[in-house]
Amino acid sequence: MLRLYLDAPFAVCRTFSAGWYRPTATFLTPSAAYGLLMNVAGIDTRLREECEQHDGKTPASLMRTDLPSVRIALGAVAETTNPFPIVQTVFQQLHNYPVGSDAGTSAELAKGNKNNITPVRREFLSDLRAIIVLRANDALERRVGDGLAGRLNDGRYGLPFLGDNGFLPSRLEIDGRNRPVRWYEPVSHEAAGPRLRATRLTVWIDRADTSKTVSGLYAPSETAAVDPPDTAWTLVGPDACPARRVAEERRSL
Repeated sequence: MLRLYLDAPFAVCRTFSAGWYRPTATFLTPSAAYGLLMNVAGIDTRLREECEQHDGKTPASLMRTDLPSVRIALGAVAETTNPFPIVQTVFQQLHNYPVGSDAGTSAELAKGNKNNITPVRREFLSDLRAIIVLRANDALERRVGDGLAGRLNDGRYGLPFLGDNGFLPSRLEIDGRNRPVRWYEPVSHEAAGPRLRATRLTVWIDRADTSKTVSGLYAPSETAAVDPPDTAWTLVGPDACPARRVAEERRSL
């Protein structure tokens, strides 16, 4: 088991959305933590378009199917009055050139300028301080540790970032301070009542078919604890996809 401390001034964990409003989850998601750990370990998660396994129909990099499945526990560091990141908003201008009979302002009246400008709202997180606990095989945990120590730089693709390539962590290190943590746990239908700070967190992303993306409703524990409880562990990786598990069960019959 490997325990990491993450400190980032800015982060974003978006759902698949388009349009003028781009929301974010209110905390680090298991899928984002997994991608961060794979980057540190020097494991490329992308299935490129030139790969034989790529269907050739999706104009995007897909997720490799041979990636390791691991268990991850996530929590907010409970050392301050407010241990949770703050959801902020930035407004930007979206420019486009509408076409067709209902194209808005004509090109002549626009006098060469873009004839459609729409304000866009994008959320992001600030002051993220999280504990990531990885439970995987010994070889993968050692590889993550080697990546943190700078021993896996050959062939590395890009820098570790948090949802946007401009949002880099300030600190990512092995945590040995035994900090108190508010662990994020799945909210079940048997919950006695509403859970404060409940948020939907993405567990696994399917870029070819977003209907197969796995997510769940999570909420931080009411009390802080050093070690993650059994309820805080989430399976992340290809095995987290229900369709894959069903297919493998059918093959085993």
